Amino acid sequence: MSKDNNRLSSVESKIYFNEWCKREGIQRFLFDLDDTICPTRQVFRDVMAQAFDFLATNAPINSRDVWKEDVETINNRLFEKIGVNSKRWNFVVDELAEKHLLSDQLISETKRIFQLIYTTPLSMMEGAEEGLQFIKKVGVQIGIVTHAGREWTMNKYNWLDLERFVNRNDIFIVDENGHKTSESWLQAIQYFGLNSKQCAVVGDSPRSDINPAMEVGVKHCFLVEDPNQWSVHNQPVHESVKKISSLKQIVDMI
Repeated sequence: MSKDNNRLSSVESKIYFNEWCKREGIQRFLFDLDDTICPTRQVFRDVMAQAFDFLATNAPINSRDVWKEDVETINNRLFEKIGVNSKRWNFVVDELAEKHLLSDQLISETKRIFQLIYTTPLSMMEGAEEGLQFIKKVGVQIGIVTHAGREWTMNKYNWLDLERFVNRNDIFIVDENGHKTSESWLQAIQYFGLNSKQCAVVGDSPRSDINPAMEVGVKHCFLVEDPNQWSVHNQPVHESVKKISSLKQIVDMI
């Protein structure tokens, strides 16, 4: 069957996709979770903005820009040191408190605000449900490789009703105190009992998803592009990487 996306019926698209997977030896699609399936980046930014506003209104310095600069600088440095562990925000606030002599009450409330990141229910990203549903209907297995802690990951799993697409045992959680690296992706691939050539990887981060996956031999990678990507995750990617704006576009890129 030759491919013409404008003419293929839904049945023909599934057949074509299945044939492509068989031809390429793809047995499983491995998805990042945050900002690939669900939009966590905006939750971070919304909560951070709430913290900036609170501090500018209640702390000794009433400049929102000062708080924004300080928080982002400290947070980026600590991200490199301790990864995505939710406790990072407590360390951010402790540094702010030492620098600006914050009261215990301000410290406690600012920490509480930052923890809203992890209790805010999430929805699916545009096109994510359609993309996951298509791959499941084709019969190709799905796995998730995430960098978040287990409790927050399982909250997202329940909020999004991901059981429709992914078994709980098909979630590989990378150590939240470190970073997603080529070693992380190799461990994930081995967790699923496969080799790199048998997996396709879908993620939003060149640094944490696409480049390390390619380093261990993954041939087919799909980058979910977003102009608002965190600066620490931006890196050039190989020309073979397929760039999409939502998961429903995966079928159009093969």
